[in-house]
Amino acid sequence: MFWIALSLLIMSLTGEGDDTFAFRKVLERGREAVEEKVQDPARRQAALAAVDRGTSAFSKHRQRVGKISACVERADRKYAVTEAEYERCLADLGPAWDAAGEDLIELERVFRSSLTEQELVAIRQAAE
Repeated sequence: MFWIALSLLIMSLTGEGDDTFAFRKVLERGREAVEEKVQDPARRQAALAAVDRGTSAFSKHRQRVGKISACVERADRKYAVTEAEYERCLADLGPAWDAAGEDLIELERVFRSSLTEQELVAIRQAAE
């Protein structure tokens, strides 16, 4: 589930596709599948906490990317924009990508460790 999210983050950084809607749908379907397929309350709560952290991490990422986009848009409106101005706007792009990737890798690890293999398979099937 989180690897799908990583693909969607790549789309957001490259400008390909509407990642916000797709990512939120992935998390929503994942949350519903966890609630339906995980019977053990402790494992269910841990998995839901990972999904919630994923939602929060994605929101934080979108805010960072939004600031970068707004900066580029402001620069584009200037007739005499310089390369240095664009570079200042894009300075946070690498760190934003790194933070989002690290968050998703960690959340995938936490999510997987919260569930049994059978639960993971059932959640994947239900969330597709």
